[in-house]
Amino acid sequence: MGWTPPKPFEWNHCGTCGAPLRPAHDGERERPWCRDCNRFYYSNPVPACCVLVEDGAGGLLFVRRAVEPALGRWSLPGGFMEAGERAGECVARELEEETGLIAESCRILGTGAGHNALSGHVLVLGFIVEHWRGTPHAGSDALDLAFLNRDARPEVPFTAHRELLACYDALRGRAAAGD
Repeated sequence: MGWTPPKPFEWNHCGTCGAPLRPAHDGERERPWCRDCNRFYYSNPVPACCVLVEDGAGGLLFVRRAVEPALGRWSLPGGFMEAGERAGECVARELEEETGLIAESCRILGTGAGHNALSGHVLVLGFIVEHWRGTPHAGSDALDLAFLNRDARPEVPFTAHRELLACYDALRGRAAAGD
């Protein structure tokens, strides 16, 4: 029997007082609203980070996922931000957890968006790790890892990762052209 994702979370009751929510217009559109607390509930994206690690020979680091969704598929290292965590801290934590590498410096590449069966809408911040140290090895959430050149890249299952790879390729194309 395969993995079945849970149904997306929907606001039905107020998280503060427990009263049933009713649709009401917030000035832009109808949203779940608590009359007792005068509070609207929004379906905001969950923040995540993904990491693009270069090997110095034109390869990017990919991990083969050890968890759902997309168990066994190749993707960029990354994951969801923890409460109170800054994006750079998330990048460093996820990179070390999944690959054993220590990020010494990174810079933001761009953003991607997607949908996850567990979390709903996801906003993914993509970072290029410019300097790292350590010996790569598959850690938690990874079955394997490999530095792959552009022509050997696998098809990645996540829309946000594909968007960030396109940003990376556009950036590298401009750099190669001398822009």
